[in-house]
Amino acid sequence: MALPEKVIEQLGRESPKTPGWAYGAMLFGGGIFFLAVVIYAGLTFGYQPYLASALSKTQAQVGVLSNSISPSDQTQLISFYSQISNLQSLLQNHVMATQFFTWLENNTEANVYYQQFSFQSQDMVNLSVSAATEADVNQQIAIFENSPEEVVSVSVPSVGAPTLGSKTGWTFNATLTLQPSVFLASTQ
Repeated sequence: MALPEKVIEQLGRESPKTPGWAYGAMLFGGGIFFLAVVIYAGLTFGYQPYLASALSKTQAQVGVLSNSISPSDQTQLISFYSQISNLQSLLQNHVMATQFFTWLENNTEANVYYQQFSFQSQDMVNLSVSAATEADVNQQIAIFENSPEEVVSVSVPSVGAPTLGSKTGWTFNATLTLQPSVFLASTQ
């Protein structure tokens, strides 16, 4: 069977040339290159001179301001700033005993009172404590142990029962290792 003439004509004609992928890639690469050159030229000839003029204006303003303040005033200002800065750093690390006493007051059992206390180091406190009953002693130690935000560790080296004729009741010694936030005015 013979092919129809229409099909023979279409097969005999040459297909039109269409640009291939190489031409498209070169066109895309050329466009990116042109865009990069435009951006570079804009930065070099436009933005860089703008930044240089802004810098020179700012330096001129600083020069005018520095000339308007006398050298003795500059020295006094620097000295004052130094004092303020030193005072700020000193107060940030200053131990505030009042915060400790407030914490101790809020964490003390009703029938317990303190006979003596001393700071062993910046975060350790030794307490000599008296309590009315043995239950008060246990309750006070439990209060110290159940304050993990403030108390790092509790050590109770001795507990003494009341002696005959003694008015002090139960006594015990406690060493508390506390978080620095209990003592410092502000923690960093």
